[in-house]
Amino acid sequence: MSAALFAEDGATRDRLRNAGWPRDNGRPWIKGLLAAPDALVLVAADPDGAALGHLIGQYDTVSAMWTGARTELISTYVLPEHRGRNIGGRLVEAFFAWSRERRAERFHLAAYAANESAIRFYRPHGFAPLSVELAADV
Repeated sequence: MSAALFAEDGATRDRLRNAGWPRDNGRPWIKGLLAAPDALVLVAADPDGAALGHLIGQYDTVSAMWTGARTELISTYVLPEHRGRNIGGRLVEAFFAWSRERRAERFHLAAYAANESAIRFYRPHGFAPLSVELAADV
């Protein structure tokens, strides 16, 4: 699913994004997340156990820079043929519950500005623009 997300989103919206990254690095990255106490990996599955979607999140504690704990929704993906069934919404709600258990004061995510469908998906969950990332290709 990570490869599908890269192909559908990052690789089509950012010419510097390596579409082969999930193939070459995805497994060790996921293994590290599964072992990390401050990471969340959720998989939505059908009754037969086939994966329909996923969500990856991370918790960041209060630090010298940040006065409140935050969680970041790193990645959400639902297979195209299963979209519109609230699978993504249930994953996001589970992320919120996990975040609240850790007493996070802010939920954070990044989306490509050109990914209007993702932005439309996240807005009803309470996400709103906070900052703008600018880039200039050489």
